[in-house]
Amino acid sequence: MAITRKDIIYFIITDRFYGIENQKPEVKQKINKDNPFFYHGGNFDGIIEKIPYLKNLGITALWITPVYRQIDLETAHGYHGYWALDFNAVNPVLYIDNGHYLPGSKYYLRDLVDRLHMNGIKLILDVVVNHTGYRHPGIFDSLDNPTPICSSWFNRMNISLETSETEGQLSGLPDMDLDLPDVCDYHTETILSWLRETGVDGIRMDTVKHVERNFWTYFKTQVKGQFPGVTLLGEVLVFDIDNLSQYQKYDAIDQLFDFPMQNAIKNVFVYDHGMTDFISPYNIGTGILERDRSYSNHNQLVTLLDNHDLSARFMTWILDRQAGDYRKATDVMKLTLTFLFTIRGIPQIYYGTELGLEGHSDPDNRRDFPWEKLNADYEVKTEYSHEKEIYDHTRKMISIRRSNDALSSGYFVCLYVDYFLMIFLRYVEDNIVIAGFHNGWLDMPSEVIIDIGHNPDLPRRIREKLSDATLVSLLDNQLHPIREGKLKIRLGKKSAIILTIKNQ
Repeated sequence: MAITRKDIIYFIITDRFYGIENQKPEVKQKINKDNPFFYHGGNFDGIIEKIPYLKNLGITALWITPVYRQIDLETAHGYHGYWALDFNAVNPVLYIDNGHYLPGSKYYLRDLVDRLHMNGIKLILDVVVNHTGYRHPGIFDSLDNPTPICSSWFNRMNISLETSETEGQLSGLPDMDLDLPDVCDYHTETILSWLRETGVDGIRMDTVKHVERNFWTYFKTQVKGQFPGVTLLGEVLVFDIDNLSQYQKYDAIDQLFDFPMQNAIKNVFVYDHGMTDFISPYNIGTGILERDRSYSNHNQLVTLLDNHDLSARFMTWILDRQAGDYRKATDVMKLTLTFLFTIRGIPQIYYGTELGLEGHSDPDNRRDFPWEKLNADYEVKTEYSHEKEIYDHTRKMISIRRSNDALSSGYFVCLYVDYFLMIFLRYVEDNIVIAGFHNGWLDMPSEVIIDIGHNPDLPRRIREKLSDATLVSLLDNQLHPIREGKLKIRLGKKSAIILTIKNQ
């Protein structure tokens, strides 16, 4: 099943989410929860146990970090999955041996996929082709090498990324030469094997901008040819729209992470930039949403607040800005989440963001999921008031988005924007949603009157449906009348409103 705009993506670092204790000595000796650079014991079996939590939250697609057998160093382990030793074997730390499969069998992942599918959740598998783990035996043509990878498959060592974005070494990791047919063929065959043997629904491709262009010809010809329904989600960690959009246009990447939007969201809601960063007054074209025509399909972008590669978790950015004031930080987080789930694209949540999980840069932004804050029914315990408020709001916003096609498929029209306030309308068929965001730290002093009836950017059908309609708030059920095509809105500090036609 492809990943679509109706999905809610939840991203976990498998090792940090939840694990069932593994009794194998060779696995147990690697677990050290007190060391942020070592394994903490999360595994597929733990994910399966926590499926009720994912369903309770409203998640429809789970993205997990790479599952390859890793190269573990003396001072740091490949708990995150990006230091591959064997691209064709599952890391033994990630599963409990059931005695039915060979060690490292892809069937352990298939069992997870099957259980997720039984519960209506798709799986996105993180894939790496750009590099191996440090000191891979193939570099030295060592006999102790479980793979066909050899020294001639790598780009020359000690090339910086400043010298070459595709041949340089990312964080010093051995960079594979994907201009070579043997390397492209190896990775293509490996990816086809994972798809065929596990049934995953999507691939998240790591470090896309560092991969030689030659590989994408292999991918879109062979992988897309055999599995046209599998979604390719590309990680291009750039904040420039002109740069990012090229990958959607030319490399057959179905979806891209919208880092330009992530940066704008942080600037507006954390650092109090104007709402005009999203849409410019008088449509002068400087707002980020006005640049959507730069993409082949802006609706296929994956929107996010934070992830494991950014400099901090979103809650930490807010708290740092608000001098540790949790009340203010909670209000900002809720407002930001409301925006995330009402704008175009496919929303992605980084595990724990729904609880306001904190963390500065790596490894602090990869903390263990705080299960101790939840009760047996996966509700947040009352003593964690801020976490509960954020969680309940996240779950409500997911429900609102999944219940209104206008928020996943609707055309976007900005009705009003100034420095502190933005109001927009989205519609598809008869589903109409109006969303408003007030980013100021003081309540609006007076009402704003929105003239919907004479808005030239709306078709007559929509204007007529709203001419004398009664709208209901999807957040608090309050009624808001439109009279003669005019809607009055007045919002409190750091607050939002989501309206739809009553009984539509």
